[in-house]
Amino acid sequence: MEDLVKVYEKKREAVRSKLAKRHTASSQDAKESGAIHGTWQFENLMLSYIRDGEVEKLRAFLSEAVRHTDFTAGTLASDPLRQAKNLLIGLTAVVGKVAGIGGGMDIEDAYRLIDLYTQECEKTASVEAVYLLQYNMVMDFTERVRQAKLPEGLSREVFSAVQYIADHSHDSIGIDEVAAHAGRSRSYITRRFRAEIGKSVNEYITEAKIRDAKRFLRYSELTFGEIANSLAFSSQAYFQTVFKKETGLTPGEYRQLHVAGRINS
Repeated sequence: MEDLVKVYEKKREAVRSKLAKRHTASSQDAKESGAIHGTWQFENLMLSYIRDGEVEKLRAFLSEAVRHTDFTAGTLASDPLRQAKNLLIGLTAVVGKVAGIGGGMDIEDAYRLIDLYTQECEKTASVEAVYLLQYNMVMDFTERVRQAKLPEGLSREVFSAVQYIADHSHDSIGIDEVAAHAGRSRSYITRRFRAEIGKSVNEYITEAKIRDAKRFLRYSELTFGEIANSLAFSSQAYFQTVFKKETGLTPGEYRQLHVAGRINS
């Protein structure tokens, strides 16, 4: 039996030529109409929230995006329902493989979830039903990533503290706020957190804030001052000092490296 790759290579030029002509025509039409996809930044921000298991932040981000962002999706089908389904199927694969597995989900579990949402997508009978399924899909993967990131055997109090920190890294919080949320004393939470997580509460809070700062530096045009304010640092200078201490780079260096090489760390 002839090698399939060799068979495809023989036929590749005809396919490539056909698609190249269509791509050229499509690009010209887009230039003339001024139409651009304009979703790269949005998609990467969304994927970063999913990959980090940031459930509440993703929910707030999507809510804000729906109200204030105009999206221009590529044309994948002439029928609106088929268009919506194609977009969801493509998004599900990216979310599962890039953000789900990238965030720590079991590989087979992620693939099974991709299959499930693809199958459910094909059953939908309206564009609105596709949109609802899409929302459930991104939240489902995010919740599963969040669970995958947590060490096994956390006590109820420490689990509550970890969730609280993840959801409130944009606020000015410390041990007192975390302990109050967990319903235990400051000394108890300090001791148990160190024993179960392996770091102090303040160290964990700082890590959460730096993770958010990296996200803003990679996928937004916020200034350093705006990022510092958003994450409740006392000043831009203090934010830059903490960021350099935690990452070994200044915020400017980190953003420049990302823009130059599209790094994800």
